[in-house]
Amino acid sequence: MKIQRMVLGACVVLGLTAVCAAPMLYAAEEEQVVIEDLTMPQLRAEIEKIQTEFYRVFNALNEDDKFDVVCQKFTPTGTNIPQVGCEPKFVSERRGANANEYRLGTDELIGNDALVKELQPEFEQLTAMMNEIAGQNEYFKELGDILQMLRGRLNELSQ
Repeated sequence: MKIQRMVLGACVVLGLTAVCAAPMLYAAEEEQVVIEDLTMPQLRAEIEKIQTEFYRVFNALNEDDKFDVVCQKFTPTGTNIPQVGCEPKFVSERRGANANEYRLGTDELIGNDALVKELQPEFEQLTAMMNEIAGQNEYFKELGDILQMLRGRLNELSQ
């Protein structure tokens, strides 16, 4: 079963409400973007735009600031190509605390895999919060659906 994949840009809606037809969003210009027609750079740009709005809405709707998701540009070691990385505040806070403890000689520096394993309960809680908000807010749910479709298409083109 082939699902027609269309995106009509990111909605910027006052009050965080929108009436959207799945899988479409209506922007102020009502510019239609067909996912299958996008190049890889265009897909990445759309993903970044929708992802920014997705996390903005989530951060506004969730009640616990430690679960806010912050996105930052960074340049990985060995490359000059900047990327955007997003992580919840509880991850960056734990990483910072670990770095301070390491500098003081009271703890070993832990890697990303160990950090994710240690914070697994918080990640599960974050997932539950996002699912709950998606069940209550149609705009947030639509953003998530579109983001999933865009990432799926990027994955198809990358293989």
